[in-house]
Amino acid sequence: MYRLMMIDDEYAIHLSMRTLIESSGLALEIIGEAEDGAEAMDMVQDAVPDIIVTDICMPEMDGLEFIRQVRELHRHIHFIILSGHDNFEFARQALRYGVSDFLLKPLDPKQFQQTLANACRELDHRTERFSKQVKWTLAQERDRKKLFEHIWALQEAEALAKAQEIIGHFEANRPAEIGCASLSDMLMQDLLQELETRGLTPPEDLHEQEWPADEPSCYHLLLCRISELMEVIKSMRNYGALHNVQKAKRYIEEHYVREDLSLQEVADSLGMSVTSLSRTFKSETSTNFVKYLVRIRMEKAKELLADTNMSAQETAYSVGFADYVHFSKTFKKFHGLTPSDFRKQSKAMK
Repeated sequence: MYRLMMIDDEYAIHLSMRTLIESSGLALEIIGEAEDGAEAMDMVQDAVPDIIVTDICMPEMDGLEFIRQVRELHRHIHFIILSGHDNFEFARQALRYGVSDFLLKPLDPKQFQQTLANACRELDHRTERFSKQVKWTLAQERDRKKLFEHIWALQEAEALAKAQEIIGHFEANRPAEIGCASLSDMLMQDLLQELETRGLTPPEDLHEQEWPADEPSCYHLLLCRISELMEVIKSMRNYGALHNVQKAKRYIEEHYVREDLSLQEVADSLGMSVTSLSRTFKSETSTNFVKYLVRIRMEKAKELLADTNMSAQETAYSVGFADYVHFSKTFKKFHGLTPSDFRKQSKAMK
């Protein structure tokens, strides 16, 4: 349902437009009516509409000035301009403000309803593009974090496979304004920044890169740079400590379902002291055992809620929580939604 506002100083025009809108069969809700731009500005602040139908010539503030001021605050609003005169200068200025619909009075009912239908279709497409871009951005962020985990763990095959997956997602859902060179540069800069947060400063030449314009060469260079980055990490770190942390992480991921899983147990499985493992784990992962365990449990819970019919309480037990209330609070703190709300959102996005 799109929200529409009407602005005109003629009462008869208001009645005519309301009748045409209500009989159009379109998903439109009239949320406000004003007689001039000044009155309408106050209404826009209170309830931002999706569509505004406005006259050009009005007292207090004319339509073009009103559009200019609204555009500074809300660029997404779709404007339909009404005018009693076929004035080229009005049309030219309206185009400058991104207005493409210009109707003459008296209104032609079919033309008016068709213009509304076109506006709704444009908003539908805009919403679809925005939703697609949000999904791509979230997936990109999730995949980038996973890629860095593989890079930091020196898992070259997994890292390159994840990079190829990122490229595949980009090709399938790429925003129009982002090219392969921009993607490669953003991804590499993010990885280098993440590396610096872990206390390692990579060589300057990894920061300075000109990416080829043709996609195959660009992506090939990106994969080469990722491999180079892993070699840098390998030369700058204690590989033995990394190996122990990898084994600790595997043990946690294999036993996270047990509520009583402890750092002592993990250390015993590796033949290390708790103090040594705690220090090494924090150094290599930038987090501690408890936070890592909770993260694993919350990620697994998210997968179960999204991909199975298991109840939220069953999910809690399946990821190592005996107390559902504690699980629900932890899940909301971690993901920003309760388990039930997350499941509803996941189903709505499928």
